[in-house]
Amino acid sequence: MKKKNVLISAHPAVIAVWAALLAAASLLPAFPVFGTGTTFNIANCLTPLAGIFFGPITGAIAAGVGGFIGQLIAPHTVMFGPLQFTIAILGAMASGFAMQRKWFVSLGIITLFGSIWYLFPLGREAWPIPLLYLLGYIFIFIGWLIGRKEDPLLSPNKARMSLGIFCCAVAGIVVTQAMGNLWALIFFRLPAAIWYTTLVIAPIERSLFAFGAMIIGTPLLIGLVKIGIPVGPIIYQKEEDTVPEPGFELTE
Repeated sequence: MKKKNVLISAHPAVIAVWAALLAAASLLPAFPVFGTGTTFNIANCLTPLAGIFFGPITGAIAAGVGGFIGQLIAPHTVMFGPLQFTIAILGAMASGFAMQRKWFVSLGIITLFGSIWYLFPLGREAWPIPLLYLLGYIFIFIGWLIGRKEDPLLSPNKARMSLGIFCCAVAGIVVTQAMGNLWALIFFRLPAAIWYTTLVIAPIERSLFAFGAMIIGTPLLIGLVKIGIPVGPIIYQKEEDTVPEPGFELTE
């Protein structure tokens, strides 16, 4: 099956709708962020889906617009000033590359931020923090493993599709965690004792965000295609190609 290169992979109206959803979701708190007085929000579940549904470039645009508007209407979630929305951009992009099965790109971004952590004295004091990103390494490997022969997001097996979405979501969510941690280290100069308190709670939080993305994303991936809105891997297929709808087998 041939593929074509697509830069902007969705209609501007679809991008606008998803950006609006991200902005609205920023009003819904999820977990407190220790040591900052701010909270995570439900948009953390939707950000990776932007990349999974629309690809790394279009997804990054949707996440960036939604994140920027979200921080204007929900300033209680803003930790890092007016450029905080760039974290969502990179997270959606990482999930988008994972959706394309370019797992090495997401892996490289996580590794880059994890390495930069140790350039700072406070980072070296809280040396175990980048070990949290092993969650990303694990599920990137699982995603690569289940996607070697067949794209899991096009699988008729819904469990396999859900696992694929989860893996892609984890890739993006861990990137946002790694970038956010680095910014927190620079902005707040939190002591090592504070960082150590995140070693238990952070993996739970990130896993819940990825689980939320999976729960929301699986029916949407199936349903949007059924109503004629191409999302996921099929956006890169030529119109004349026969493309199986996610979650359904082609019959003769």
